[in-house]
Amino acid sequence: MESTRLENGYIIHRRRSKKNNSGERERNVWLVCDRSGVYKSKATVRRTGSKKINCLFQLVAVYTKSSVWNLEVRNGKHNHPPAQHLEGHPFARRLTASEYLLVGKLYEQNMKPRNILAAVREENPGSVCIKRDIHNVVAKIKREKQLRGTPMQVLENLLSSKKYVYYTRENADTNAVEEIFFVHPKSYHLWRAFPHVLFIDATYKTNMYNLPFIQVIGVTSTSESFCVAHAFVSREREDNYIWVLKNIKSMLDKCMEPRVILTDRELALMNACAKVFPNASNNLCRWHIQMNIARSFKEAFTSDDWDIFTKSWSRLCESPTVAIYEYNYDRLYKRLSKAHRRSKFSYGNTFHSILII
Repeated sequence: MESTRLENGYIIHRRRSKKNNSGERERNVWLVCDRSGVYKSKATVRRTGSKKINCLFQLVAVYTKSSVWNLEVRNGKHNHPPAQHLEGHPFARRLTASEYLLVGKLYEQNMKPRNILAAVREENPGSVCIKRDIHNVVAKIKREKQLRGTPMQVLENLLSSKKYVYYTRENADTNAVEEIFFVHPKSYHLWRAFPHVLFIDATYKTNMYNLPFIQVIGVTSTSESFCVAHAFVSREREDNYIWVLKNIKSMLDKCMEPRVILTDRELALMNACAKVFPNASNNLCRWHIQMNIARSFKEAFTSDDWDIFTKSWSRLCESPTVAIYEYNYDRLYKRLSKAHRRSKFSYGNTFHSILII
């Protein structure tokens, strides 16, 4: 039936059914085209569409007393040509039981949805499912896991089963977990081997709870970056950052501490770094500086002048020695002064302080 449906280009599905008086089994089943019916949109903000065009094709299957199904054709004609591509028909994209199990197995191995989709199509070349269907199945699997407990319980069970190093902090009044810090087992060993440099940044609104998500990155001796730790915190206060940094420090177990810490200009984070790692040099991230310069000063330049400035700025940042840095700095400062941009940039307090970072 599956191959005939795909070859003919028409999708037939069950519209409704009726059971016998005892309610044990179905007695009548109505089968219609997936383009039957008339779509009535209730959307008021965005424009919506539908594939329903009131196709009148209809079959009725009747289960007789002699335990035989009789198929009655109520209307055997479609008011549309057969579909050339079935990706737009959700009923045709349904995953089989074996495909569903395959998606669950590959998801447990942390495989990306696009790779899972490729594996499903390799196992079943006739499948017309799309990546959105894989996402839906993964979401369903996640919901089934959450039925075993609260989201926090599911997360702690996952971290424990995967042998993560993790710490939580509860609210003293409600006893609810407000912050969680976790480290992958491999990251734990890498951090103890290469504790010299740290990059710390917090992202915003990247989760359904809108909690700040802190990412801590380290650098190996071959200049390769690796994730040290991650943490969800309740707010961006100095106390929260200190809690995260103390957890990072506790994993070193009296090993060498970081020499350099790079952050954005988050004062609470900078103060926390100075208290937990007082001997480390706290520097600002060049990318964040460049974003601040572009946001504050780009409008003062023409497009050609801005290109010249960005090249001069890159040359300044990449100066290999102090002498070359001072030379590039003086050259850039004189060029900007000559262009009569002093009033735009307020060198004494703003741009000057950026250049000397």
